[in-house]
Amino acid sequence: MKKMKFAKKLEISQKKKFESRFSAFKLQAKFCLFSVLFSFIFAGISMGVETIHALDFSGNGPLFLSNKQIKEDLAQTERLLRENYVRYPILEKTGVNWKKAFQKMADHFLTNKNPTLTHHFQKQLIKGLEFTEDSNMRTDLFLKKRHYVQRVEPKAAFFSGIRLAQQQERFRVLPNLKLASKIVNHWYIDCATAQEVFYPILPERQSEMLFMLGQQANHQLEPLNCEFENDSGEKQNIRLPLLVTVAELNRPEMPVYKFVGGRIPYIRWYRDGKTEERAVKQFQKLARKLRKIPNLIIDVRGNKSGSFAFIEKWLKEFTSNNWKNVIVKERQTISILKGLLNRVQWNLHHSSARLLIGQDQLERKRQQLLALIDHFREKGIEEKWVETKFIFNGNKNAPRWKTRLIILTNRHCGNGCQFLAALTKQIPQGILIGTNTGPFPRNTSRPIFQLQHSRVMLSFSHRLHLNHQEKPVSPSGYLPDYWFFPPMKISDIQRFVSKTN
Repeated sequence: MKKMKFAKKLEISQKKKFESRFSAFKLQAKFCLFSVLFSFIFAGISMGVETIHALDFSGNGPLFLSNKQIKEDLAQTERLLRENYVRYPILEKTGVNWKKAFQKMADHFLTNKNPTLTHHFQKQLIKGLEFTEDSNMRTDLFLKKRHYVQRVEPKAAFFSGIRLAQQQERFRVLPNLKLASKIVNHWYIDCATAQEVFYPILPERQSEMLFMLGQQANHQLEPLNCEFENDSGEKQNIRLPLLVTVAELNRPEMPVYKFVGGRIPYIRWYRDGKTEERAVKQFQKLARKLRKIPNLIIDVRGNKSGSFAFIEKWLKEFTSNNWKNVIVKERQTISILKGLLNRVQWNLHHSSARLLIGQDQLERKRQQLLALIDHFREKGIEEKWVETKFIFNGNKNAPRWKTRLIILTNRHCGNGCQFLAALTKQIPQGILIGTNTGPFPRNTSRPIFQLQHSRVMLSFSHRLHLNHQEKPVSPSGYLPDYWFFPPMKISDIQRFVSKTN
């Protein structure tokens, strides 16, 4: 009897092992099947659609490029941007000469006596596109088992610590501890570079206009060499080191929020929370408690994952007002849809056989894109725009909006943060403080196009971020009304609000 039980247990154990191995085999087989399907479909063998060339991840492209290959890849890049990049006509209207920009790139390469390394071409291509200031612009190159990534880096605000007060058409240096001791009350004349920036900062009195002297760049800068003069006309030059604020990013273990009461209440919204969380329920109660306050500061610095849906529930407890203040428009053409099909291939190539659900979703997405391409071709559709609006409808039982809203942001600004930032531009007396809010919407589902000779993969956004007036928002996001640099504190904002009521 014991031998029979042992034999039965052994049989069950072996059966489970077999089922486990067979399940793993099915997963691997399904992954291989997806890869094979992609190869056949992109090669144009089946499905009854025109040929869609697959992305080449082999890394077998050329190490060097000839002048002829460079010229043809640059011409292809210019054409891809002209036909597919949503900001192409916007930049053109602001005075950007695209043909001249690409001619400048071509001239740079053609002066080289030696053949150009392919990954150097990739690097210079992105450098030549930095004028777009669009951090969604990216290139990938797979070459000899290496993956090179180049992207347009966003500009950061470098500051000198020198505060300037505007008096008529001139700028006077304000006292600022030891930094400006030699030039206090001197007049600003000029800097050796023509790229200095005057960042508006919080004034100490209602009637004055204050600025921070600095620059904007996506790389470390040399000190500013600037000239100042006193009331007697004596001039002196001073070198001003430039600093950049590290944009803090909230961690998942942080609390949902922090609240500090007082004459001007302060809320720090760190992250979303689940409905059943005690902190979330307390957060909702706080909205009802604050309904009648005249001023409110909401700090959303670092809240990159905070959602519109979460802050919408809070605002519904707070007000009955309605707003439509963030709009995303997506451009669709057959060419862009093919680029999105390439993105599906990219995602599948970088996925794991264990992520079966994700691969099923990718397969459905691929089928949808193929069907959409067929629909565009059959109906003769050249272009279509799909619009998404972040619409807020307040709770009719809540009071009307009477609060002066002050929002504090940095570049790590998620959907909820972007909505609040946009709200300050729409409501009476709304104020945005901090830094620019960064690109929106953030996503990785950008179309990808591969250049013929270099095999460089070029990707950029096919979406436009519009404000409540349906005007395009810069790729750097909303600019603050007042910039917030160290050693400025929350108490400075509260002091400013109390003095400007």
